Amino acid sequence: MPATTISKHIARKVSRGGMDRLWTYRDFMPFPESAVAAALSRLRKKGLLVRVRKGVYYRPRASRFGTSFPEPTRVAEAVLKRRGILAVSSGLPAYNALGLTTQVSPIPTFAVEGTVASLRTGRKSKIRLRSVTSVHGLKRDERVVLDSLRDLRSIPDTTPEEVLRKLSILFRDGRLSYERVARAARTEPPRVRALVGLLGSMIGAQREILDRLRAGLNNTTTFKYGLNGFPEARQWGIV
Repeated sequence: MPATTISKHIARKVSRGGMDRLWTYRDFMPFPESAVAAALSRLRKKGLLVRVRKGVYYRPRASRFGTSFPEPTRVAEAVLKRRGILAVSSGLPAYNALGLTTQVSPIPTFAVEGTVASLRTGRKSKIRLRSVTSVHGLKRDERVVLDSLRDLRSIPDTTPEEVLRKLSILFRDGRLSYERVARAARTEPPRVRALVGLLGSMIGAQREILDRLRAGLNNTTTFKYGLNGFPEARQWGIV
């Protein structure tokens, strides 16, 4: 396809996409990246787009308060998308959305599959990245469950007991798939596998699933959480 035709196609797509919208090269696949880059650069020179950082453009919205700029969280998501990195929102904002705590944080956090050395959003804003082994194959909230178990001792305005009770309810109500979480937990740290096993015992999960989790744990290792009122905890080395 000629470059001029690609450029016109991209211009139409951007125009129809509306204001307050982020664009990356991946939004215009399967066009060649070089052609997409040139077309977006031309739209920037015309004043239709703003270059946030390499490969990420934004169509601003004018208001009485001035020209809009995308939230750092959205920019981070766009940058990660451009790199082809799987990522989901995590940390306190995600724990709050799941009802595990009333506390929030102004610092966006993402769980990313693999290692990301750095992430710039084009403005002086903090972004926290957490490298995890599994994002693919999980719903967003299911990845959040595993992260919350990693942080079980440090989630503010709650207790480990309360977090576990709330998570067990989410599994029982069918909002989350225990089977998917248990499968992903096999690549998590031992303490997380043990806690997922405890949750499985609490909700009466299939024995086969629990046996697979238990097989990856050392029988002599204990995890101290000070849990009271969970008779199943000791089966998983949790005290």
